[in-house]
Amino acid sequence: MSEYANKKTRGAFIAAVFAIQGFGILTGGIVGLIVSAGFELHHHSPSYKEHPELSCPGLTYYWSMQMPETARYTTLITKNAKKAAEDMSKVLQVDITAEPEKLEQLDAQCQNFSLFSWEFLRIYGLRLLGTCSTWFLLDVAFYSQNLFQKDLFSSIGWLPPAEYMSAIREVYKVARAQTLIALCGTIPG
Repeated sequence: MSEYANKKTRGAFIAAVFAIQGFGILTGGIVGLIVSAGFELHHHSPSYKEHPELSCPGLTYYWSMQMPETARYTTLITKNAKKAAEDMSKVLQVDITAEPEKLEQLDAQCQNFSLFSWEFLRIYGLRLLGTCSTWFLLDVAFYSQNLFQKDLFSSIGWLPPAEYMSAIREVYKVARAQTLIALCGTIPG
């Protein structure tokens, strides 16, 4: 969303996204609880021990590779304005025409130095260091729970071993744990 905002309002878009993130996490957990409880009530699903082929990460990889790149990346990095216009037309459901002459104007205005140069470091180094360090600290403190939730929730007894649960039951148990954590951590502040 903030990719299409101008420089003046981009910060407000990003702040709004992060301000509402706690409510999104809580809502996602509640929806996960409702949907998985409904499925579990009406459908018997086998456990992973009975059918180990049910966990298939290949489909996730395939679907993520089918998603289009952002229009900004397609235009500025791959220099394909026509493909960017096609992708944006699909996403926004509006007829957008490519303007390759604007891309040529942008190329003429671009600064000509490489990514790993002293000139790049001089102009963008401090901002890049600040951005990287704050995102790193946020990721370590806030998102590390997702890396260790399997071990943490299992050790405190919130999740039984995966082989004895069905996929639907696992979604329910993880959604319940995540919703409790969202209520305690992300909603208050």
